[in-house]
Amino acid sequence: MEKDILIVIDYQVDFVSGALANPAAETLEAGIEARVREYRQADKPVIFTKDTHLEEYLNTREGKFLPVPHCVRGTEGWGLYGSLSDYEEHVQDGVMIVEKATFGSPALPAAVRLMCGGDPDRIELCGVVTDICVVSNAILLHSEFLNTEIAVNSALCAAMTPEGHERALTLLAGMGYTIV
Repeated sequence: MEKDILIVIDYQVDFVSGALANPAAETLEAGIEARVREYRQADKPVIFTKDTHLEEYLNTREGKFLPVPHCVRGTEGWGLYGSLSDYEEHVQDGVMIVEKATFGSPALPAAVRLMCGGDPDRIELCGVVTDICVVSNAILLHSEFLNTEIAVNSALCAAMTPEGHERALTLLAGMGYTIV
């Protein structure tokens, strides 16, 4: 049996309807939820990443680049968006939440190995923001899992602009990632 894992990147209130609201991200909820259900029904693991900042975020290099307080731990904007918040409130086997302080998560590869019992055969990514956090985590995962197919589900990702979304997908496709 193949070891596949789904990673939902930063599908949080602040990126959908909060501080960095993106109407394109709101349209992803039903599709992401359906994809999570498919993985869980097939007994395949799912990881949700959560962009996680503290009050001093605006003093960091990233905070100076993106000077909007968002995803501050414990706030409403930090939570998973919509129906996906059920996974956070009712943690279950086969589902993990990984907090990350910046665009890419150095803890993600270890979490993937833990959930898959070793290196996975395939990692599927979806979520937001395509041209920032999705790209960052795809590259980070590729660097760790050289023999793993890394697929980006383009229909279940969104950037702040359609152009940013397309640029990110073009970049990833040019680097050998599977775009589905």
